[in-house]
Amino acid sequence: MISCRIYTDIHYASTNAKLLLQAKEIGRENFWIAPGSKPCNMVEDYIQQYYKKFFTGPYKGIEYWVYIPPEGNTIDGFHFDKDENDPQLTHPDWITCINLTYDTCATCVSDMEYGDIKPKEVLYTYGDEGKTVIWPGDYAWSDMAGTGEEVRIYLNIWKERRPEGLHRSKVIDWEPIEWNMLKKQTPIEYQGEYFTHTHMCGDTFDTFILREPVNTSAGQSYLVPEAIPSTRS
Repeated sequence: MISCRIYTDIHYASTNAKLLLQAKEIGRENFWIAPGSKPCNMVEDYIQQYYKKFFTGPYKGIEYWVYIPPEGNTIDGFHFDKDENDPQLTHPDWITCINLTYDTCATCVSDMEYGDIKPKEVLYTYGDEGKTVIWPGDYAWSDMAGTGEEVRIYLNIWKERRPEGLHRSKVIDWEPIEWNMLKKQTPIEYQGEYFTHTHMCGDTFDTFILREPVNTSAGQSYLVPEAIPSTRS
């Protein structure tokens, strides 16, 4: 089974609104913040507090970026997060998605690791304000096609290395962050109708067909144990 943790409604609505504005302002670049560094803005302050709430132990730093679909391209295909400058294909220790919008499209996390040609199991997690999902850094994943209105913050947690070429974000004033009590969400093992779509992993160039649930609710998470349609007649 896919290893993941899912929590909902982790921060106040007022915090979400302010975080959403700052996330849009800093843009789509990949940034870096180390433990103990003074935050430049609300997003960085949030990330440092987030680590203390959801992780333990020392870490080298956090690579982060804001996902806002570019106009006309609302899908980010399957890929592996990695240090782009390391020929040894080093993955982050953990990947995190923080949803800032109520979405009818999903982030799709698979159990596919580098060397596999296709996933066996996938998790479709549909966004809601203040929802977060955490999964191992060596899983292939994708942002499914959406409306173009989705805003998410992604984190790569690096315990022992800092990828090259990352820098700090811009300085923006911010107000204190308010957190809610953590509420864990258990994925639903989906039992129903599916539609299918074809994907290619951008790192391995393997092509596969996935099943996605037809009847879903925004904010919910669905586990599909047999991700690939059967070829048996």
